[in-house]
Amino acid sequence: MNLKNFFAAALIGLAGAGAQASTNLVVNGSFEATVQGANSWSTYNSLPGWTGLPTVELRNNVAGAAYDGKNFVELDSNRNSGIAQTIFAKGLVELSFFYSARTGTAAGSNDIGVSFGESFQSVVLDGVAGTSAGNDWKKFTRVIDLGNSGNAVLAFYALGKSDSYGGSLDNITVTAVPEPETYALLLAGLGLMGMVARRRNKVA
Repeated sequence: MNLKNFFAAALIGLAGAGAQASTNLVVNGSFEATVQGANSWSTYNSLPGWTGLPTVELRNNVAGAAYDGKNFVELDSNRNSGIAQTIFAKGLVELSFFYSARTGTAAGSNDIGVSFGESFQSVVLDGVAGTSAGNDWKKFTRVIDLGNSGNAVLAFYALGKSDSYGGSLDNITVTAVPEPETYALLLAGLGLMGMVARRRNKVA
């Protein structure tokens, strides 16, 4: 294999690694794996990929529309509740999800806690009231270091008033963050290919 072909193959491999890094590690992150009738809701002990804490409410165009697809979850079914899933990853990952207060609710009803592994905890919708109509989806994104254990529990749980009206979630993703060495190798490969091309142009 000549030098040009070698680096071309290396770059293709790096591109594949980048595509793999962007794969969503969350199972059923948009909650579409369950058929929920239009304009209806149900409470489940679990959903594909997710364990209810102890239950979770799945909605299809009820008190707001989904951000992605048709379904979304609300984390206050008959009382404050939540969901959890074990994510198999290590090192740096990017957690992203969309959240919304429930329409017509007062401040203090929608608070959602999120934890991921042993080191990350946060709260969204802390003291946020719902809009007068529909969901108002906001995006949360954070890079988190999961360490070297190889797995971590991702959990969302209602923290507001336990009144059957709470915050909602949709389009949850966890993607691996490529190590800096990957980018360095990619840039070095591109630079070397450029040098080879310039040298050949001079010889020609």
